[in-house]
Amino acid sequence: MRRPSGDRTMSVEYLLVTFNDDRDVLADGDRVGVTNHTILLPADEYNITLSGDGYAPPSQTVVLAGTSIMRPKVVTFS
Repeated sequence: MRRPSGDRTMSVEYLLVTFNDDRDVLADGDRVGVTNHTILLPADEYNITLSGDGYAPPSQTVVLAGTSIMRPKVVTFS
């Protein structure tokens, strides 16, 4: 069945935030998951931070689009 051109379905994207410890991952200030686990989010631009302190950089802006479960967008904090 064809959808009307005005009916857009939400695209699910995949994000993997890596860090040497388990931390909460925040997207635009909201908790969305945990480091080192794949996170599903709607396609969009996000400001990614971690809970706590002692990591760098302090935040990263990412655009989630065109990802897959096998090729998530990888964001690394150290």
